[in-house]
Parts: sequence; C-alpha cells; structure tokens
Amino acid sequence: MTGSRRLPAGAVILLGVTALAVAFALSLAIGSRSISPVAALEALAPVLRGDPTGAFEEGIVASRLDRSLIGLVVGTAVALSGAAMQGLTRNPLADPSILGVNSGAALAVVLGLQFAGISSVGGYLWLALLGGLITAVVVYAVASVSQGDQSLTMVLTGAAVTAGVTSIIAGVLVSNQGALQEFRFWQVGSVAGRDAGIITDVLPLLLISLVIVLVSGPVLNAAALGEELERALGQRILLARGVVALGAVGLAASAVALAGPIAFVGLVVPHIVRLATGPDYRKILLGSALVGPVLILLTDTLGRIVTPPTEVQVGIMTAILGAPVLILMIRRAVLR
Repeated sequence: MTGSRRLPAGAVILLGVTALAVAFALSLAIGSRSISPVAALEALAPVLRGDPTGAFEEGIVASRLDRSLIGLVVGTAVALSGAAMQGLTRNPLADPSILGVNSGAALAVVLGLQFAGISSVGGYLWLALLGGLITAVVVYAVASVSQGDQSLTMVLTGAAVTAGVTSIIAGVLVSNQGALQEFRFWQVGSVAGRDAGIITDVLPLLLISLVIVLVSGPVLNAAALGEELERALGQRILLARGVVALGAVGLAASAVALAGPIAFVGLVVPHIVRLATGPDYRKILLGSALVGPVLILLTDTLGRIVTPPTEVQVGIMTAILGAPVLILMIRRAVLR
C-alpha cells in the first residue's frame, strides 16, 4: 500500500465511529431473541433515561446493555495495550496474552482468591496489575539478554511463562473447589453476566492508563527508529518507555479485572489498523481504540448465535479466530 493510500486521522475516526455504532447496535439487537438494529437503538434512549415504556424491545436492550458497555471498554483497553506493547518492544507479535501478561495477572488473582479471599473487581484490579507488571518485566528481561531474534525469543519466553503459570494455577485451585468455580467463571474471558457498574471500580486506573497510551504516539514512533535516534531526538528513553509500559499494563490489568483474560485482540487489531493507516503510531493508537471494541462486540454477538441455545464466551471466540493469525505471523517472522 503506497503512502497516498494511507487514511488521514479524520477518516480513521469517521470509519471507526461508524463501525463501532454498527457493532454496538448489533450487540443490542442479536441474541436468542433478536430484534432489528434500528428498533434496538430506538429502545436504547428510554432505557438509558430510566423511563421505560414497557415495550418488548426495551426489555431486550436492557438485558444486553451491560455486556455491550463492558465489551466496549474491554475492547478499547486490550487493543490499545497490544498496540503500545508492539511499539515499545518493536515486536509485531507482542500482545498481553502472548507475552504472558494475562497469565501473570491470572496467577495473582488466583493467589488473592485462595489466600486472601478477594472476590471483588476492585481487588482483582490491583492483583492483576501487580501480576501483569512482574510478568512483563521478567519476559522483557529474558528477551533483552538473548543472543538470537529478540522478537521470537520474547514470544517463546511468554509462552514458557504462560505454561508454567498455568501449572501453578491448576495446583493452587485443585485444593479449593470454591475458588476453582469462581476462577472458572472469570478465567474463560466473558463480558456476559456482569453489571456495567463494575466499570467504576477500574475507572481511575483505566482513565489514567488510557490517557498515557493515547498520547504516547511520538514515543512509540521514536522507539521504532532505534535508541540512537531516540537519544538524538532528546528523549529520556527509560523514563518515556517506562511510563508507556505502565500505561499498557494498566490497560491490560483493567480489562482482565473486568472480563478475565481475552486473547489475541491486542495482537490482531493493531495490524488491521496499520494496514489502513501506515506505521504512524498516533493513527494506530487512535484506530485501535475504535476497532478493538468493534472486534469484541462482533465476536461476542457471534458467540450468542453460533451454538444455539447456548453461548460461546467472547474469550473463546477471539482465541478461535486469533490463533490462525498468530500462526501465520510467526511463520512470516521465521521465514523473513
């Protein structure tokens, strides 16, 4: 794709907002009992006002509004986290799930469930943040001292950490059936069965992390040029990258606390956006913030109708759709 075909920021916003509106309407309209997207949007206003007229469509919309709002927030957070991680590490395979950040967050949550009895979203948040930060530091440290392809080493290290952490989680949970049942509901990765009010529990960290990552485009663009050029541009490399890394892990932790670990969204979305916008991370971040929730909402909607009358949770759907993309990208990285 030539430079003349790159989309300007205004077009990215227009297309992204349009796609998001369509995905949100479909999320409200489609399920075991479906209505038209137009009727769903018309019913949304009285539901939000708290002044329902008793129409059938309003009951349907009210039952799906919470999961749609959570899907919107989680999709934005995960996609932006993945884009920032890819820019910081200069690794096209970087993603909170692939680098082990989600598994580290899950281990911290399990330990909190088992030994501290923590079961609130607010408690999950800080545990997930701590676990994600520790895992990110370990994976990056191992990859930075490797002698081979750092990008591939980072992915392999993340896979090894995930495998080890998963074994520890299984060992901890096997002796506590209560914690096991609660963790199962959280670990599968789902936006269903949750009240949108839990968003307020993560809102402070979510907003701070969101602002940090959204304004980090110049830092990520400079990181793509290499450390020497970063220094020439007058950047304080460690400080700038550290702040952005905290923002990226904060977004991942917020998403994990709300919906559990949802894989591959942070990997796939930045690449989809990059095809349209080019390598400028200011546009990539903007596009990812809009396309991420579109992907979550559409996969969640698809999961409601693919195996009626039951549902397939969004974390499973994104894994099914994202695994072939990961295999293709690793193949290209190895053959390059």
